[in-house]
Amino acid sequence: MKRPPSGISLCMIVKNEAANLTRCLSSVHSVVDEIIIVDTGSTDHTISIARRFGATVIEIPWEGDFAQARNAGLTRARFPWILFMDADEELDAGDAEELLVCARHMEYEGFFLQVHNHISENIHSATATVNPLLRMFRRRPEHRFQGRIHEQIAASITKHRPMAMLHISNVKIHHYGYSGSMVVSRDKIRRNVELLRLALEQEPDDPFHHYNMAVECMRMNDYESALIHLRQAKQHADPEISYFHLLFKYEARCLLSLVKSDEAVQVCRDGLKSFPDYTDLWHLMGVIQFSAGQHLHAEKSFIEAVTQGPAPMHYHTETGAGTYLSAFGLGQLQEEIGDDIQAIHWYMKALQLEPGMRQALNKLIRIMKSNRQESLIASRLQETIKLRTSAEPQKLAGILAEHRCYDAAMNVLEQASALEHSRQNEPLLGMCKQLAKSTSSRISPTMNAQQKPAPATVSPHPPHLIQPDHDDLSALAEDRRMECTYYNGFSGQALNDVLHLISPLSSSSGVALPGKARTAARLLTAFAETHLLQASARHPDYAVLRKAVRILPWFEDLE
Repeated sequence: MKRPPSGISLCMIVKNEAANLTRCLSSVHSVVDEIIIVDTGSTDHTISIARRFGATVIEIPWEGDFAQARNAGLTRARFPWILFMDADEELDAGDAEELLVCARHMEYEGFFLQVHNHISENIHSATATVNPLLRMFRRRPEHRFQGRIHEQIAASITKHRPMAMLHISNVKIHHYGYSGSMVVSRDKIRRNVELLRLALEQEPDDPFHHYNMAVECMRMNDYESALIHLRQAKQHADPEISYFHLLFKYEARCLLSLVKSDEAVQVCRDGLKSFPDYTDLWHLMGVIQFSAGQHLHAEKSFIEAVTQGPAPMHYHTETGAGTYLSAFGLGQLQEEIGDDIQAIHWYMKALQLEPGMRQALNKLIRIMKSNRQESLIASRLQETIKLRTSAEPQKLAGILAEHRCYDAAMNVLEQASALEHSRQNEPLLGMCKQLAKSTSSRISPTMNAQQKPAPATVSPHPPHLIQPDHDDLSALAEDRRMECTYYNGFSGQALNDVLHLISPLSSSSGVALPGKARTAARLLTAFAETHLLQASARHPDYAVLRKAVRILPWFEDLE
């Protein structure tokens, strides 16, 4: 059955967007009543793709003015609402209905949508920031975009209708245009800077131009110039302007990058006087204080961020500020001051809030392993991370194996196999079983995170050497067999095996063999870690040895 008209005209400007346009239009074509595409000189298949979706295509020359190009599309629109997007964006599939509901509320002049800026080029990548932007507004002849670059519609709406009601919605647009590869490939920074210079020549006191120029300077790591523009923006901007809160955050970031911590903290405090519920400023203040070694102050700031939770949705916010990033900051802080119990608590909290946070997972595994708590890792992680799909236990076990926590990996796989009656985990399970059996004779039992072992003399090998069972080891890869040899106490043989592996280090053509070098590095790291863990059980300098274990590279670091 055909849906009722939405009353929405989608208006876009594009140039050479063949790689992105299909994704964008596929996400929104069933929601809008018409698509207006202004093309400013494409030489690829952009226009044919647009027409395939039934778009009206207007071809105009590019004159270095985004507002002019946007307004060319508005003149052709026929429906009550204008939705504007860019080709490197897509509408969230779950929010189409809410957008249609918004379009039925004619008492509003416009709607803010939540623009999620991704760090990579697909919807499953992490979100770096969330920015509420006015993206849908009533079609009226007087509503026209302003600004050569970073064109805006809000000023036009409020100028002609000072009492206009604008609503902040939960509708999400996913934006990929500032992922690293896209910025480089399109040379967006250079283009933006050139247009902003022209704009500032015409309007030298315009705060929005200074704000946008500061953003481009920050992308180029030119923090001194960024500070100048941010302070110009603060001087000329109305404190009620939608981006005013961002001026404080970006100024503090620049000062942090310039190692001016005290000034940066003061800017955060100044910002919180006007925006006390802006969680990002509390989180950033914690980051600055932690970097300056002000641990007590940093702890208070991070705790305040976690207490407040995510910033209200009318703020531009960093994903994780007030949730998993602030909890992770507390974990790092507690680990730095030597409180492993609290560090574990906050790393767990970070994983509860964001199960996919690998940094927190890596930290948690390393800190528990260095305290010889490997036997507890699997149960603690399974309490924290809900394994919802059959693939997740194998993924978690793989990460544990990369950290050389074979016993913990084996426990995860055995529980998953028992529940699912599946054999898909058997290859990884077999490897972990053999390696776990070998390590058990080498590493001391579990110790409490804060427990101090009694001083004793370190013995280079366990008192009883168990010759590896080569029938059991035959199924393992060569490097895993060498690992088992070391774990079973035959360190000399294992080291000789590594020496043979990497000798010679280059092929007959003189080209290095990076694969063998990485394998050797992984093995030597495993041997060093094993020796340090064994020694830390009886050494008076156990704290130093535990810290040494934590800074050893793990498998992914060697890739």
